[in-house]
Amino acid sequence: MNRLLAVPATVLSCLAIFLATDPGRKGRKVFQNIDAGGHELCMHLSGHGSPTVVFESGGMGASGGPLEAWILVQPEVSKFTSTVAYDRAGIGRSKPGPEPRDARQIARELHIALRNAHVEPPYVLVGHSFGGPLNRVFAGMYPEEVVGMVLVDPTQEEFINWNQEQSPNRGGMPDPLWKEMQATLTQAHESQMPPGIPIILITAMGPRVLPSFVTEEQKKELKTFRPMWLKFHQEWVDKLPNAQHIITEKSGHVVPFEEPELVVSAIRQVVEQARHRPQPGVESKRLEE
Repeated sequence: MNRLLAVPATVLSCLAIFLATDPGRKGRKVFQNIDAGGHELCMHLSGHGSPTVVFESGGMGASGGPLEAWILVQPEVSKFTSTVAYDRAGIGRSKPGPEPRDARQIARELHIALRNAHVEPPYVLVGHSFGGPLNRVFAGMYPEEVVGMVLVDPTQEEFINWNQEQSPNRGGMPDPLWKEMQATLTQAHESQMPPGIPIILITAMGPRVLPSFVTEEQKKELKTFRPMWLKFHQEWVDKLPNAQHIITEKSGHVVPFEEPELVVSAIRQVVEQARHRPQPGVESKRLEE
């Protein structure tokens, strides 16, 4: 993963992990431990209405950020529909799950947990960073249950392949994690999006003013990194007739913390589109305001 992407992602993960270890979290009844097929996932359910927005944090497998990564977004979205944020297996208060921790395994566990928590489809999937390909795999596995997607500065497999050609050392990533990442990206590439669903992809091209810790060498890398990141996002969006591309220069990779209102607005748009779009196999009365 590109170093300039890894820095803000690490900051986000550290902040979210700090929030996850807050002792007050233990006593909040909105957090539930739900069986996901032999192990429990910690889920935060909030709001009312349909479709349900399901949040997927960034990071790979059991090394990603916890559900608090959406702490500035989920409460606002819960004002107009049902929401679920959760810790993947091995993250936060969720128990470790079986390996390998690729996207299909993660999707199966989430699907089981949603049913056991009595959170019925249809779903709008919202994923940040590596949560993007995880969303795409879930949508490919359960296409009749997914009615929309919002991908927030998602990891794109074409970009990772291009970046690997520029920097073959993997950024020091250990072999097991690298294999899980590659497996997930392959699965995402092979996944077909449910036909006709509204999709919004947000690309972060900021911040306009770089932090002082960014070196001159990193600034030079950024001049190459940003256009390619945008290029591969745009190429993916162009393949989907109902996809919209939003480009922001106000925030960097950690959009859910830097520009949460943009994410909330995109989710609201997709939810409204899903509510007014006929859903094959799903009773229209379930798409209620």
